[in-house]
Amino acid sequence: MMAGSHAKTPVTVIGGFLGAGKTTFLNHLLRNGGERYAVLVNDFGAINVDASLIVQHDGTTMTLANGCVCCSIGDGFLETLGKILDNETPFNHIIIEASGVGDPWRIAEIALVEPGLRLNAVVVVADAARISGLLVDARVGDTVRNQFAHCNMVLLNKVDLLTRAEVAAARADVAALRHGMSVVETTQHTLPDLPNGAQATVARFTAIEAGDRADHERVFRRWSYRRNGAFDPAKLERALSALPPQLLRLKGSCRLAGDALASLLQMVGQDWALSPAPDEMASQDDIMLVGVGTDALPDVSILDTILDGALIDTSQTHITNADINRSQAELTL
Repeated sequence: MMAGSHAKTPVTVIGGFLGAGKTTFLNHLLRNGGERYAVLVNDFGAINVDASLIVQHDGTTMTLANGCVCCSIGDGFLETLGKILDNETPFNHIIIEASGVGDPWRIAEIALVEPGLRLNAVVVVADAARISGLLVDARVGDTVRNQFAHCNMVLLNKVDLLTRAEVAAARADVAALRHGMSVVETTQHTLPDLPNGAQATVARFTAIEAGDRADHERVFRRWSYRRNGAFDPAKLERALSALPPQLLRLKGSCRLAGDALASLLQMVGQDWALSPAPDEMASQDDIMLVGVGTDALPDVSILDTILDGALIDTSQTHITNADINRSQAELTL
């Protein structure tokens, strides 16, 4: 067990599928909470992009990348928690952002057995526009449904992008997953404060066979794309539309031709957007993207070829239009 003070440190775990808005909610808490937080950010990808998007705060942010903490509560995670509890200046709260394919409850369980920790809440963020489809998706439905199995609160996010009828339908689908869940409708500008642990919770301990637990390393695949150079905006639009549906999420920093500053690329399914990248995302690579897909994600060489075709100078990679068309043809096989 970890060393720590006699006062137990509350732990809140934020979960939710890829692109739901977990980091936006976390940043809202850090800007408005007024406490000293220890933040742990877990990213399934090899590069922890989400950690670069966390706003500056009085506490500390630690990263756990290249896999799901929930699949293996290993030495790295326990060592990180130990450092937090042993810090000379105690933290008011520990907030853990689970990976987009992770099971937040499996992370939260550590707070039930570690004497220095107290589980405050498990909050799951759901994209109101996508959640109904995700719940019945043959590829990811089990993963998504499991994220709600033990949560205290659901943030049904981005409701401002839908009609009231669409919001009501999404809310009904989420509420049907488990009786008694608190479902709060939110937008980017109307996010709630940190729960105080007063919500009704599930049983303190659960009996789950190890063999029944999903292996996210098997179910999902990661892809990293790093290049020097810049994208041609028009070619980038074509390349993103050519990426396969098995790619569920793509995010990171990139440079566009003619822009002095880097852009943040966020892509969920076939929807994508560019915005100014925060200074914390500066790296030695002009382009640094990470993707997460299903186990049917095509070979990374095919994905690389598609994005390479959007680079301003393709001479370094010797990519031709024929190569791009060939890659797109391979995706249809």
